Amino acid sequence: MNLIHFLTTLALISFPFTSLKAEGKTFPGQRTAAALKEAGFTALYEGTSLSNWDVKENHKGHWESQNGVIHYDGKSLGNHHERSLWTKKSFGDFEMYVEWRLPAKPTLKPHPIVLYNGDFLMGDDGKRITRPHLDAGDSGLYFRGDVKCQANIWSQVLGSGEINGYRTNKTMPQETRRACIPIRNADRPFGEWNAFLVTIVGEKMSVVLNGVKVIDAAHLPGLPKSGPIALQHHGDTVEFRNMWIREIVTK
Repeated sequence: MNLIHFLTTLALISFPFTSLKAEGKTFPGQRTAAALKEAGFTALYEGTSLSNWDVKENHKGHWESQNGVIHYDGKSLGNHHERSLWTKKSFGDFEMYVEWRLPAKPTLKPHPIVLYNGDFLMGDDGKRITRPHLDAGDSGLYFRGDVKCQANIWSQVLGSGEINGYRTNKTMPQETRRACIPIRNADRPFGEWNAFLVTIVGEKMSVVLNGVKVIDAAHLPGLPKSGPIALQHHGDTVEFRNMWIREIVTK
């Protein structure tokens, strides 16, 4: 067995692709619409309408509501900001619940290695050192109109929930960059649904993924006080459903 064959086999064992037929099952951290309503959340997407979202002409045929799911094919046009789907309304402090999945069949791709301090592992030639890893795509959520404030949805070893724009910004304090790395990888197998509960109050952001707190009150200096929320374009297929928000009024 050659090295590539071995690594491919190992990756398939470690990160199995799960059939979407299992989507009806409940999983840790999942909340029902009834429970969210009772807790004071209101729907951003309840399964039928994109009325809360600023759907532009370049989004049509790409960001679509289908069978209770927002499906994105990764192919909308325009610049990066314009391709993402933004809410019509701006939000300040809030809790947001959203379920998401990467439905594409994963393939083996080179992935960078992230160190404890948020830097990439670099070789003597100044290039990132990579290793083969199964990849089913990349997306995320942007908050307060700021693409740096992002709960990442991706296939990296770090796990989803990572705040990429702050983690990779070397002008930020080291404490901030470290806090933007997930405490653990809590992603479910590729193809299965996951649940984020994101809380942003002031300049602090926490992320619970599938019932596990992966980002704990990371301080994000310079974060705008308010702004819209976006479903991120990254050129890959991604799906969202059951999206709810509860605004937090602080005195």
